[in-house]
Amino acid sequence: MAYNILQLSQFPQYKVFVSLYKGVTNHADIRDSIKSGSLPDDFDFAFLNAANLLSMEQLYSALFRCFVDKRNGKMKANTIHTELISDLSPVKNIMEALTRFGIPAEGEKSDLIILKVIESTTSPEKAQLDQVYDTVSKVVQNNGVAGVCLTDAALESTVDLQSIRKNYKLGDMFTEDRERLNRLIIGTIQLRGL
Repeated sequence: MAYNILQLSQFPQYKVFVSLYKGVTNHADIRDSIKSGSLPDDFDFAFLNAANLLSMEQLYSALFRCFVDKRNGKMKANTIHTELISDLSPVKNIMEALTRFGIPAEGEKSDLIILKVIESTTSPEKAQLDQVYDTVSKVVQNNGVAGVCLTDAALESTVDLQSIRKNYKLGDMFTEDRERLNRLIIGTIQLRGL
């Protein structure tokens, strides 16, 4: 079992389970089940297209914005997981954000980052986290490959720079310099809607 628990010091009540699943073959079925609402009520996760994530800092930036919006009663989405996907996007339209940054609609295989925000004043027990991991692993089909911890190194193998260029609408500002590109993306996330 491989997953991370992310936490922002400004929001100690939120712990975020995150795991990267490579080569998911049933991503279209998962997407359809989410759209139709046919998944069990306890199956509340954020599914991100790993091709659109350049760095952990990008994810932390979106989490920070999401938690600030929740605290201030300014969430635009019905769930914190949908809000997180929306906050990764430079556009205000939630459906467009889900299309661009959520589970891809096309392709034989997809690399997915799966997150679950756990609200708790104490650290979640290992058994609870293992149960979250098991729940995800039962749904995700990727030839039996376990999820992996999400790191900058893991993201390097899944990122698609052209997808980032398109989805963040960078045009002439696009650069292959990953550090500069990361700054542009984080600026876009933080300034959206201001």
